[in-house]
Amino acid sequence: MGIYFLSDTHLSPNQPVVYDKFLRYLRSIRKDADELYILGDLFDYWIGDDGSALLGHNPAIEALAELSDGGVQVSVMHGNRDFLIGPEFITEIGGTLIPDPTTIELNGQTVLLMHGDSLCTDDVEHQRYREVVLSPEWQESILEQPISERLNRALDMRAASEKNKQVKSQSLMDVNQQSVLQTMKQYGVRILIHGHTHRPQVHHFEIDGCEATRYVLGDWGRNNDTVIVVNSEGTINLHHAEI
Repeated sequence: MGIYFLSDTHLSPNQPVVYDKFLRYLRSIRKDADELYILGDLFDYWIGDDGSALLGHNPAIEALAELSDGGVQVSVMHGNRDFLIGPEFITEIGGTLIPDPTTIELNGQTVLLMHGDSLCTDDVEHQRYREVVLSPEWQESILEQPISERLNRALDMRAASEKNKQVKSQSLMDVNQQSVLQTMKQYGVRILIHGHTHRPQVHHFEIDGCEATRYVLGDWGRNNDTVIVVNSEGTINLHHAEI
């Protein structure tokens, strides 16, 4: 039995290959998983729980609900694309919405879970974006709009994001190591698991003379479909999603 972590699947009907792989992966872990943590950007964009059918996401909802019904604890964290996921969706899948950041215990160690974009502090523009879209007032104003308007806004924001990526340096869009150290010290942890940057890797460093590790999950749209599996012995393994 194991604990599974993934992020940045960016599910969209426009990416049927990725969508199908995600569904097949969920089916493949049903018998082995005790828990599944989704650390943000499950969906490429989310316009509110009442818009899930319009976006074609019933298959994902049904697959996650099947996991929950089978006894797997499913925990979902908001990302920078699906921050409007709400209680209706969580109820439908039988899961739990966890805050960013969240700490859990793994094999006697406290582990910090994050989406990861709050660590990209060199990207001032993105931090300003986060401040706006995570505001309860802004979210309420968006959810009051008709679904069609929300969809158009989401598509516009998605296009603007892709355009901005073309002009930003890779280093600007990565985490700031000082922010990583500060956050890990704040929560008193030596292990951090996050996504967002789409750069799957295991980073080893020191915090106050003690060994620390940062595990980075990959995105599923560029063959970086990495997951983390923690086995019954407590070993943390980062590898490609195997089906």
